[in-house]
Amino acid sequence: MPTPEETLAACAEVLAGLDADTIEYVAGGVEDALDEFNEFEDLVAGFARDELCGGDDARASALARELWEKLKGGGGGGGGGGDAASAAAAAEKRAPISLGGGVSKLEARTMRDTEALRSQFAAQEITYDHAPSEGGAAGASAKERARAEQKQRYLAAEAAAQAAELAAELEAARTRAARLRLSGDATGSRLATIELGPFTLPNPGGGADLLESASLTLAPGHRYGLIGRNGKGKSTLLKFLASRRVGGLDPSTSVHYVSQEVSLTEAQEGSKPMDLVVEADVERRLLLAEAKTLEDKASSRSGGGEDDASEDQKRLADVHERLLQCDADGAPGRAAALLHALGFPEHLSGREMRALSGGWRVRAALAAALFAKPDVLLLDEPTNHLSIAAVLWLSRELSASPTWRTRVVVVVSHDRHFLDAATTDSLHISGVAKRLTAHRMNYSAWADKREEQQRALRKRVATREEKKEKLAAYAGHGFKYGGSSSQINMMTRKANEAAKLDEEAAAEARELADLSEDAELPLTLAAGGELRGPIATLESVAFKYPGATNTELFADVDMSLDSASRVCLLGENGDGKTTLVKVMLGVLAPTRGKVTTNPGARIALVNQHHADQLEYDKTPLAFMLEKFPGDGSATRERELRSHLASCGVDAAQQLVPAGALSGGQRSRVALAATSYSRPHLLILDEPTNNLDLEAVAALADAVENFRGGVVLVSHDQYFVRRVAREVYVVGKGRVRREESFDSYRAAMEKKLAAASK
Repeated sequence: MPTPEETLAACAEVLAGLDADTIEYVAGGVEDALDEFNEFEDLVAGFARDELCGGDDARASALARELWEKLKGGGGGGGGGGDAASAAAAAEKRAPISLGGGVSKLEARTMRDTEALRSQFAAQEITYDHAPSEGGAAGASAKERARAEQKQRYLAAEAAAQAAELAAELEAARTRAARLRLSGDATGSRLATIELGPFTLPNPGGGADLLESASLTLAPGHRYGLIGRNGKGKSTLLKFLASRRVGGLDPSTSVHYVSQEVSLTEAQEGSKPMDLVVEADVERRLLLAEAKTLEDKASSRSGGGEDDASEDQKRLADVHERLLQCDADGAPGRAAALLHALGFPEHLSGREMRALSGGWRVRAALAAALFAKPDVLLLDEPTNHLSIAAVLWLSRELSASPTWRTRVVVVVSHDRHFLDAATTDSLHISGVAKRLTAHRMNYSAWADKREEQQRALRKRVATREEKKEKLAAYAGHGFKYGGSSSQINMMTRKANEAAKLDEEAAAEARELADLSEDAELPLTLAAGGELRGPIATLESVAFKYPGATNTELFADVDMSLDSASRVCLLGENGDGKTTLVKVMLGVLAPTRGKVTTNPGARIALVNQHHADQLEYDKTPLAFMLEKFPGDGSATRERELRSHLASCGVDAAQQLVPAGALSGGQRSRVALAATSYSRPHLLILDEPTNNLDLEAVAALADAVENFRGGVVLVSHDQYFVRRVAREVYVVGKGRVRREESFDSYRAAMEKKLAAASK
């Protein structure tokens, strides 16, 4: 296999003409696609077709074949060569531990709708029978692995089909709402308070319903944060509301929904980001289409039908008036401004949507939703692929723009700072009670109130248990020496009092479970301990992609990382944060300067796709046994079980297939695997993407207590504030140190305020 540097150089040579960010993205993807040419060709040709080949499929396929042969023919593709094999093995031992590296574009597309996929697994009777034995855990047979892979492909295809079906429903609902408005059949020009329910929210994969007898009131001008633990129905509720599957939303109410994984129609896949945004205004699109139809009809009319012609002229004048009112001609400019505000780079604006990575697809979809100005805007984790600057802009847009003062916004997010800034109300889903409750406060206020309720309930439980112990002690010795009738009556009363307390406890059990479901298991990241001196040092480091004609991505970087380091890298996507991390790891060699690594240091990388690398049919325990087989003994298995438990993966979850676990639970398994090697330096690239609010707090605690150095790339403001001691901003060819994260955020907010004037 070629090295990462050889892969990058080959991509730069064969795909000369693509920008540096795209070449790096392709290089990362093809490393995982060298076993299957069809997947390799899909990835490479998808980028080359429009940018390098003018839409010519044959030329794009030829470039993919040329790159394939270059990579397979050099850098370790040949047979024999014991020395080469030994060198490769040695290099693998020296390489940093990495979990989640390189999800290919094709794989990423099949990971859509993971909540439905989890539900499908949970609804099936999947068992993993594995008792500790001295013989250890032998790997699954080839036939079993083939069956598991076939099942995974089937479930992924099912999830993709569900996503496509949902996308079609949403588009049909938006079109119907626009037609009703244009025809004058809408219920009113201004959005009224929306009353939904009672309704039941079904589990999309079968099993018990997620919500029962739920009701929902959405008032114009209010922005709601939808909160609750992972896997309890937040994403499902947004999807079902948007598609009108539950709730009874008025058909003339326009709704726009942005999911975590963007699913587009074939026509949309072939459109440019600007076109996707402009086309999101369905009323404008319908009016333009009607205007063209009427104009074509007028130009083809050859006498006669004067009454019809007169009616058509009136209608055309009305259509033109409406287009003027909505500033149809100014749509491209407004769309470009939204894309720019969300950090969308100009060099990507000319590409088709199918050629964009997941993060850029989400940004384009988010810009489209804001451009559409729907009555109800539903956003599922909109900050996942945004830089902190873009997150701050979005929270300001939702909270301060006049557009949303007369509309409804419902948002799911793991970023509590974003929720506090962008929302006015909270909607909480209780998985235990299967209940949806509304609260006129933002997330932090709700969390404080929740904590007070938990403290009060714990105090009531403790008081009751103390009473029960006293009553039990009294009853235990009351008849030992006989007793008068008054004593017997007293004991009877005490027994009745104890029974009443038991009834109260039973009645409160559901409330206790409801309030306790937000509790998060602690997370411990095993570390190698402190090393004497620096773990890694960067001296006057610069980097430029091979074959790139532009300036260096960054230059003159000086940085020292030790066991006490808590370094955060900020900046826009594509400005070089990930590249700088790869230079730190030694995956990429600097163009200039020097990177020195302590020879005794172990370095571990957790990237933003880490939770998606677990095979869905494999249990956490099986995953760990396969990754760290050791001597295969029962002692080894007990050690791995204990390590998983220390990372918050309890004994029951260890035997559940990964597909039935939430994203947060899978993330814990991935972190357990990463920390098992006890690294001295931990590099976290967007580690919070799969976590809910409580899990983010638990991870922050774990990182704070980690006895080693940490380098962090994150957009989560709460997480950065909790963890970072040093903050660097990567961009414009520099790596600039900031005084603190708060000072950086204050400067960004000041800049946004000035731009809005």
